[in-house]
Amino acid sequence: MKFRGVAGNFGIPASDNSNGENMATSATIGNLRITTLVDLTPPPRDVSMIYPDVPANDWGPYQDFALESGMWQTQFCGFLVRPMNGDGPIVLVDTGMGPGPHDPGDVPGQLLEELAGGGVEPGDISAVVTTHPHGDHVGWNVSYDGDTPRATFPNARYMIARADWDHWTSDDVAPNVPAIGRSVQPLEGLGVLHLVDGEEDVAPGVKTRPANGHTPGHQVVMIESGGETGVIIGDLFHNVAQVTETEWCPMFDWNQDMARAARREILGAAASGGWTVFAGHLRVGSNIGKVSGSGDRFTWQSI
Repeated sequence: MKFRGVAGNFGIPASDNSNGENMATSATIGNLRITTLVDLTPPPRDVSMIYPDVPANDWGPYQDFALESGMWQTQFCGFLVRPMNGDGPIVLVDTGMGPGPHDPGDVPGQLLEELAGGGVEPGDISAVVTTHPHGDHVGWNVSYDGDTPRATFPNARYMIARADWDHWTSDDVAPNVPAIGRSVQPLEGLGVLHLVDGEEDVAPGVKTRPANGHTPGHQVVMIESGGETGVIIGDLFHNVAQVTETEWCPMFDWNQDMARAARREILGAAASGGWTVFAGHLRVGSNIGKVSGSGDRFTWQSI
């Protein structure tokens, strides 16, 4: 498996003409289709800055498929979950980096254009699930008319884990994290905030599941329909090498021991249950896959 940038129409697997593979940008779980929505692809970064505790030589076996020219490359995205027959709620999981302004050279986020390309308007979304409130997952939560905030998805309830809300909106944390004040705290005053404790149903076949560690309230989203199961993993891992090297943690993890435990638990369940895994920080076209293995080491295969 080698990561490649893939462009494709909404909901239609894009063809990788270099080797004839079809590399999926979406997948179905029973009656539900889950589609990757790429908001922004940032420039590559030095992998040693992202994984400071991993010796450079340890990346050797993973150079060809986990890194791009020795660099860490990610993407910032959301996932759309909607019924294949068009009958039922539409769920958005994470909202990317948002419109910006971002770092110099970064284009504005494209999430709304991605939705429009699939015939989905902001008012069509019934629920927005935040896997965790880091800036690259909440950027489109709130839009502004001048200084006046409004919910970008006006008919949605915004579902955030209570443990994350309590941590990130605390007086000790919120003033130091601009994304919280801009994209998270206004949800309460707008009357759209819904705090989640543990597992909770989002829509038929869609529910939250705690996977704490990356943040205090990090949660994944389970998809169950027609006897099939999928999981949208949030930031359970940031690079495909972590599927095998489950002890590796990026600098972003709030509690590394908890993050390792959550990663192994979810990957173990996915391997034993044959789940389809949707990984937002892997390159589009290679970010939907299956895992195999057990214990603390697994392998990834894109679908």
